[in-house]
Amino acid sequence: MNLGMSSGPSSGRARVLDDLSTLSSYGVNTVRILAASEGSQYGQQPDRMYPALMTSPGTYDMDVLEGLDWFLAQLPRFNVTAVVSLSNYWTWSGGIAQYVSWATETRIPYPVQWDHLRQVFAGGEYQAYLDYTNMFYADPLVYNTTQMWFKDHIRQVIGRTNVYTGVEYRNDPSILAWELMNEPQIIPDDYDQLFRWINETASFIHSLDARHLVTTGAESKNGQQWFHAMHRSPYISLASAHFWPLNWGLYNSTDPSLGSVGFAIHEMRKFVEGVSEWSQDLDMPCVLFEYGLMRDQWGSSAGLGAYTPGAPVTHRNRFYAAVADAVVENGACRGEGAFAGAAFWAYAGSARPPVLPTEQLSWTGDPPHEPPGWNSVYNNDTETLSVIGSFSERLGSCQLVY
Repeated sequence: MNLGMSSGPSSGRARVLDDLSTLSSYGVNTVRILAASEGSQYGQQPDRMYPALMTSPGTYDMDVLEGLDWFLAQLPRFNVTAVVSLSNYWTWSGGIAQYVSWATETRIPYPVQWDHLRQVFAGGEYQAYLDYTNMFYADPLVYNTTQMWFKDHIRQVIGRTNVYTGVEYRNDPSILAWELMNEPQIIPDDYDQLFRWINETASFIHSLDARHLVTTGAESKNGQQWFHAMHRSPYISLASAHFWPLNWGLYNSTDPSLGSVGFAIHEMRKFVEGVSEWSQDLDMPCVLFEYGLMRDQWGSSAGLGAYTPGAPVTHRNRFYAAVADAVVENGACRGEGAFAGAAFWAYAGSARPPVLPTEQLSWTGDPPHEPPGWNSVYNNDTETLSVIGSFSERLGSCQLVY
């Protein structure tokens, strides 16, 4: 939505059209986008995308909202649809921690994040951030307030009429699915409360729009019991999974051997097989909505030199190809699984990371709390794009009916 703005530092309409054209040429038919970002009552905050869509509860920057309109209006030209996420667990867009901050009038205890000027990771305690953010759907003292604001936002987005097409979002075939949140995290030992929030929110979406799919945005990394808790609502129609080998301690970025990426691939295959079985238990299709890997040699240098666009992508290409194999082998089309597709993170297109330390966003697909270019696929990564194109061809003849 920020790239779709008509003007301003984040505007990039020509780039959007070029990126959609390239992705479409490689068979990509769905993109995952965010229809939520929140500003702080304490002024500009570190490592966030700006300008924010919602500047305070119920107050919107209409230029950003019309950027979302414009972006969605372009998709039919390229035979692409969008999965639209309505909130974010993480602070790079403000996220649900900002709802808690609004409701409690307290500052967010930020976790470790990338310091773009010092070129290091720095910040506070991760668990303190989780505890604070989980108040959004776990603390009875703030739940009614934060959920009221969130429902108001959902109503605003789903009921919006696109100024470029005249079509209400709830009736827009360019939207494939609504996503409750990017990566909602579990509430330790409280399956019922998280289910309550998911069921209540998905039911509310369904009351406004019964025509689109609804998915959770979950990583599905916490095992079968949590997967069922996060997907058993009758209003959830599409299961969600993410796989991040580095973040989950399954890949050593300083190890150039094939053994390092081989272990990550082994664990990914087990994960995909498990999620496929769990989805079949619920008679539900599933998508691997995020997977990614940094460029080779990430750990061999520090700071800006570590994410140069010229670094090779040997491990990444091998990993991407293995993901394609696993998703196809556990695909609903073959009658042997539940997977309908997968979405790599992330496409940067013609954007490139900065060559000098700066806090200005480069919009490379990597969120502002991480180094730009960390997981980016560029428009000249032809081998990677060819892997994606081959994957698309293998899925292209499939139509799913549930």
